[in-house]
Amino acid sequence: MRFKIVNHRRIPLCDYLGKCKNLAYKEVYPYLGRKRFGGWSYLCRKHFRKERKRLGKNLVYCGID
Repeated sequence: MRFKIVNHRRIPLCDYLGKCKNLAYKEVYPYLGRKRFGGWSYLCRKHFRKERKRLGKNLVYCGID
């Protein structure tokens, strides 16, 4: 996982396909409701909206503080 230092705090970066370098907006659990738990991802606003549109109400997420 990649981080960026902002005001002496480690902030995660978006890990969407490993190419995005924006700050993370939400922590997403894409396969939480299924039998196999696939972990979680940190997504920026752009990629979060894209995944939310793709998965709809099945997308489980929480904010980053």
